[in-house]
Amino acid sequence: MVKDLERRPHPDKLEEQERLLLQARMEALQNQINPHFLFNTLNSVSSLVRVDPDTARDMIIKLANILRRLMRSTETFVPLREELAFIDDYLDIEVVRFSREKLKVEETIDPASLDLMVPSMLLQPLVENCIKHGLSPKIEGGTIRIRSRVTASHLTLEVEDDGVGMSASRESQKMGEPEGAGIGMANIEERLKVLYNDAARIKVNSHPEMGTIIQIVLPRTQPDSANQLQEAFSSTRR
Repeated sequence: MVKDLERRPHPDKLEEQERLLLQARMEALQNQINPHFLFNTLNSVSSLVRVDPDTARDMIIKLANILRRLMRSTETFVPLREELAFIDDYLDIEVVRFSREKLKVEETIDPASLDLMVPSMLLQPLVENCIKHGLSPKIEGGTIRIRSRVTASHLTLEVEDDGVGMSASRESQKMGEPEGAGIGMANIEERLKVLYNDAARIKVNSHPEMGTIIQIVLPRTQPDSANQLQEAFSSTRR
């Protein structure tokens, strides 16, 4: 009996192991987010250099902004204002690639939401899925709509497209499967569980040939609260 007790890890060790595991999971999940559109962007820049150098220069600047943000891997939370600026750069590049006739963007943002904190790189996988799975297969293209609204306790974010939508069987699949919304969606689901437990939720509502709405509801998080969570994750590296 004494020997068995001696083999049991000290509670402090168990807590530290749990924190280290949590940090490892977060890093692994964040590393899954890979802007594979980089190669397409560089190809577009190459083709524009001679015929439209100003647009090519703008694309390079926006791509540099995106890569700079991706290199800031230690940030778990960012203000929604910053997340939206990142998405604007991302979508500006995609609009050039697809043309303004085939890819339109509309934003309806609650001003009260801009300084609230959200998980870093939360929206990009959603927007990417809208383009890749919703609008790219649609010959005439379509529109992406991004919305935010705030209540006393929650922040709601929505990303909608009017693309080809998903069939009922496809929508009911596990999100991370290749035929579903892709690894980006599975990534977001897992990150929300890690960061918020059951206090956040994600919902996908899609209809064939009508489009898809992805809704994320988060606890309303002020910078001070996010800083405390950030410190909890960062402390595992010390």
